[in-house]
Amino acid sequence: MRTKILALLVMLCICAGTLFSQVPEDWYQNKPIRSITFEGLRNVTRTEIEGMFNSYIGKNFTDDLYWEILQRIYAVEYFDEVTPVALPGDSERKTVQLNFIVKEKPVIKKILFSGNRRLSRSSIMERITLKESDIFNELKYRIDERAVRDLYLEKGYASVRVTSELITNDDGSINIQFLINEGKQTVISDIEFEGNRVFNAKTLKKEMKLKESRVLFSSGTFTEALLETDKSALKSFYNEKGYIDAVVEMVLRETDTESSPDRNLLKLTFVIREGEQYTYGGTEITGNTIFSTEELLSKIRLKPGDILNLNRLTEGFQAISEIYFENGYTSNYVNIQDRRDVDRRTVSYVITIIEQDRSHIENIIIRGNTKTKDKVITRELMFEPGDIFSRSKLLDSIRNLYNLRFFSMVIPDFVPGSEENLIDVVINVEEQSAASIQFGVTFSGANDSDSFPLSLFVQWEDKNFLGNGNAFGASLTVSPDTQSLTLSFSENWFLGTPLSVGFNLTAYHKELYTYRDDLFPIFDDAYYDEYGSVPDPYNSRGEYEDSASLDDAYRMQYEQWLFSAGVSTGYRWLPRFATVTLRGGLNFGLVQNFYDEMVYRPADKNIRDRHGKWVWTNYVWTSVALDRRDLNYDSSKGFFLSERLTYYGIIPSLETEYYFRSDTKGELYITLLDLPVAESWSLKFVLAGFTTFSFLVPISDSQISDSSKLYIDGMFHGRGWTNLYSKSSNYGNLMLSHSLELRMPLFPGVIALDFFMDAVAIKPTLQDMGKLKIDDYYFSFGPGIRFSIPQFPLRLLFANTFRIQDGKFEWRNGKGADWTFVLSFSLVNY
Repeated sequence: MRTKILALLVMLCICAGTLFSQVPEDWYQNKPIRSITFEGLRNVTRTEIEGMFNSYIGKNFTDDLYWEILQRIYAVEYFDEVTPVALPGDSERKTVQLNFIVKEKPVIKKILFSGNRRLSRSSIMERITLKESDIFNELKYRIDERAVRDLYLEKGYASVRVTSELITNDDGSINIQFLINEGKQTVISDIEFEGNRVFNAKTLKKEMKLKESRVLFSSGTFTEALLETDKSALKSFYNEKGYIDAVVEMVLRETDTESSPDRNLLKLTFVIREGEQYTYGGTEITGNTIFSTEELLSKIRLKPGDILNLNRLTEGFQAISEIYFENGYTSNYVNIQDRRDVDRRTVSYVITIIEQDRSHIENIIIRGNTKTKDKVITRELMFEPGDIFSRSKLLDSIRNLYNLRFFSMVIPDFVPGSEENLIDVVINVEEQSAASIQFGVTFSGANDSDSFPLSLFVQWEDKNFLGNGNAFGASLTVSPDTQSLTLSFSENWFLGTPLSVGFNLTAYHKELYTYRDDLFPIFDDAYYDEYGSVPDPYNSRGEYEDSASLDDAYRMQYEQWLFSAGVSTGYRWLPRFATVTLRGGLNFGLVQNFYDEMVYRPADKNIRDRHGKWVWTNYVWTSVALDRRDLNYDSSKGFFLSERLTYYGIIPSLETEYYFRSDTKGELYITLLDLPVAESWSLKFVLAGFTTFSFLVPISDSQISDSSKLYIDGMFHGRGWTNLYSKSSNYGNLMLSHSLELRMPLFPGVIALDFFMDAVAIKPTLQDMGKLKIDDYYFSFGPGIRFSIPQFPLRLLFANTFRIQDGKFEWRNGKGADWTFVLSFSLVNY
């Protein structure tokens, strides 16, 4: 605080000293801030630090605004000293330039450990927050020292000693040296019980996290924290069985320090007083007028005469309070008294409720955001000052904030307002990087030993550009046969409303392959329009469709250039049942193909029509979506439904294709199991189902080219069937794709183990929907690893493929499971 007061005095003195007597000393007051700059930066980037303060540019200078800026500068904890200077922003002193001369805190050059014989450097580094090349932070430094000690305590090193020191290097950087004296590890040799007459030792041990040391099965590591956890777990177990007086009176310890040279062997004896078993005698509620007694009692999942499950009863009492809380009654007084009949061994309860008026939100306070502006957060909240408090709206608001992917943590809090029945809602956030670099693989469509069939791409995107919540991205593809560049920008809250606007620009050049039709017979445009393409060496469309494969000798190569620009807009509504989004957009493009027409003639008329001249390729689209997923990028529950309609060929007579496309998508997520196993990990299984129904309909008598038709790509639809896309007779105007996945998060929000099963079918026309049968489906299944990090949405899968033909099961290779490796991605639908 003294430093900040001094900074203000220095600023005022400098401001005053820069003026002559004829200029008012407070000339800068209420003048617009033209710029905010920093001098003395060495390791902190100018873009990063100045970007945090762009929102202040244009605002009028006041003492309160200056204090706010200064608070944010010190909050980033990058600087030891900050000297402010106010300078005229123009010759007439109508604007102010704020210049901060800073002295950075030192950079951490190395983090060293000594004495760590049993724990590796990498396992310790995972626990500490400071990293090499970070700017030194005193608070994090002390927290990290405690974290290293806690890690050893978790591993059973009860006598560990951890100290640390800072070493200053010649270049001004520092090394952090952690000095560790590990001591001997304490492991549990035996766990015994005294006083347990109802439940045996084997039953009680199942409720505990501490385990006896057993080779290959349990390390037997002892920690004080788990001991306290197990005492509570044993009490909870007895309480569920009606023994409401049960308690662990003490835990006796016997330590053997001599039998093992590197371990202390600990014997634990839990002394238990069980008490008597009680039954539930019912609950009486008084003082309630807003909600009926029947409605409140329905929250208690016990009936008179049941064994008294104290944990379930407590949940019921909590649910009664939440009915009021959910509807804005946060100030109610609820008193619960028990009436015990020792002779009958029953317990009944009396709940007295003193109802208060509903609580209103007085202020919304945002904390923890350094980059993201407050308005980006508050606009995602489903409440505002003056509203009646609602718990469900608060939970939906937290979901909205998580779905932005700007924050790793969102924690709400409540504090009393200035008057009774007024509360302040505090939203504490922890920011994470919203910028990402993604790597991916796309198929070029080639199937030749002399060509490279994959295109590698790198994509940069910042979903929170300059902290305004805008998304700005650039994608570059470079490979022997594909080069492309895409720029995109979107604003999801245009003019302060949930109206989105966006644009994208794309330029690409590709070397593509297609099949020829330059051997007799030559099929003219009329035959193409009626039947479709017939490549060499086939004599009819029917002969081509009946063939098993095509010889690569009849393929040809051609080049394609495309330039396109697109604009889109959308609007969101936030009713209780789901987020409703309506979108639409236009895309205009110019495309041109090149090949040697003296040598080749493509079988695809669309390719021929675009040879040697620029041709328009435009479309207009609209979509509507219902979204009730908890997290859109790694969902555990909820649903998603969408319908997108696209019309291709919006300029008559200037384009080569005119058709209509419909895409209907559905997602459903159900959490089957969520069982806490450790303090920071739960055994979780999520069942996810996906369905896509797409079809194309030509406009008038136009023919849809093979390159525009639907096909099974083997990456997203029919995973594992990577051989189908190379033959155009496998394309169609109707596709149904279904997927079922069993997901098990290994590290929530990072990586998951999945098992999938896909079924996809292609038919020539929409009218063939009624002819669809199981023989038309391509099936695949297998395990996979899914990265659920939004910045790295990669999937590594092993797929087995099969079909059902005439009621018989057939592997694709005719022999057995083939375990095809599939590289795919987790695409998020919006």
